[in-house]
Amino acid sequence: MQIEDIIAGLSPTCYRRPDVYEVSYSMSAPALTPTSPDADTTAPNTRRWDFLLDIFAMNSFSWAVAIPIELVLAGMGWKEHLKVRLMALVFNTLIARPFSVYRSWVVNRFGGGGVVNAYLVDTFVFLSFQFPLYLCNMRLGGASWDEVATASITFILIAGSLGRPYGIYLDWVRRVWINNVSSLWSKRAS
Repeated sequence: MQIEDIIAGLSPTCYRRPDVYEVSYSMSAPALTPTSPDADTTAPNTRRWDFLLDIFAMNSFSWAVAIPIELVLAGMGWKEHLKVRLMALVFNTLIARPFSVYRSWVVNRFGGGGVVNAYLVDTFVFLSFQFPLYLCNMRLGGASWDEVATASITFILIAGSLGRPYGIYLDWVRRVWINNVSSLWSKRAS
């Protein structure tokens, strides 16, 4: 089933904003990416919503993944974990949109080979962008070098299982938001 068939089957109150988003066919599951920085001609505050959605997706995913890594595998205490996570909240808020733009750029250039390609591209994007930031965050949060080494090795080992799920999660958050908010915009315009 093609994405056009899915979109065509949606009710009038649940549709995609073609003037703001395009569907990228380069991933195994279609990725929603902003078409251009000035594409928000008819939708109010579209760029702000993109920013907020990216922040929400990045922080919620990061916290869910960090709990077992930092508390269980790295052996950090709750106080140290909370300090690191609060710093990560600041970092993730600052880097969420640049990460999403970087991911879209890489997907548009190197995606397009099916499920394996989507996995490899999302894994590369996740590792190349997130790993250096994770190292800095751990050190600034007060983690010892042993804890940083353990958490980093773990992060690298499981990055293969994090990159693609985060890509799918980010696309899902955008899709749910676009489908629900589009109906509110159309009702508001009426």
